Amino acid sequence: MRKNKGFTLVELLVVIAIIALLMAILIPSLSKARLQAQLIVCKSNLRNYGLAGTMFLEANDNKFPFPLTCVYSRATFTAEHPWECRWHDAGVAPDGPLWPYLSAKGVHSCPTFASIARTRGANHALHQPNIPIKPTFTYTMNGRLSAGDSISPLADSMGQMIDLGQVKHPARVLFFTEENIWIIHKSNGDTISLSKYGLNDMYFGTIKYGNGDCIATFHKANDSKLNTGVSNVLFIDGHVSEEKAYDKEDIALGYSDKSMKLTFGVDELIHGINY
Repeated sequence: MRKNKGFTLVELLVVIAIIALLMAILIPSLSKARLQAQLIVCKSNLRNYGLAGTMFLEANDNKFPFPLTCVYSRATFTAEHPWECRWHDAGVAPDGPLWPYLSAKGVHSCPTFASIARTRGANHALHQPNIPIKPTFTYTMNGRLSAGDSISPLADSMGQMIDLGQVKHPARVLFFTEENIWIIHKSNGDTISLSKYGLNDMYFGTIKYGNGDCIATFHKANDSKLNTGVSNVLFIDGHVSEEKAYDKEDIALGYSDKSMKLTFGVDELIHGINY
């Protein structure tokens, strides 16, 4: 009769092997569930932006706020607080016209973006090391909306939609979206040109041939392929959908105008609009 009640080496190895197998099965599932939860939170944040935008329009004769200064006024743009670091500069207090409708905490930063920023944030263009990476906003507003402000008025030839009445297809026109911290451009070795500017302010400005801002690509993409995912996009009618920045045809062309089409709400670019 065996009197030793302890485990043998073989039994311990079997238990360890079983635990390792279970972890190998569960960890990817838990990681996927975590990313899915973050995606849901991000969409909820954008819906809050949609509600804030609707309230602002109702209180301002259906005129859009100027995207660049809708949350942070021009007075906050100083040498100590440069544009390139706006998205992670916790030293600036929001004071723009949209802010009173959007002051709820916790709706300005996508948790997936915040996670990426912890490891990649300091690599963004013209980063100032004295400004910690603490994302304060990760959503930007369609630069085609509003007539600008007193300092930088925008001409009608730029295809601006000054008020809600000029938006012909609210379900197709981007209101707020996400951007990457980094650029995606062929000159940097990428196979397609999507953007020349990373996230730096709340103005989402698109230019033909992937030469401006671009919707994000990091949702539903693993860490080594963050240029292949999707972005959450809020449209003027209030719905949020997942959009890809490019497709196979765009790869063949070498650039994508998908982001620009979303800002106009059209399937094809308007003739003469080059900005």
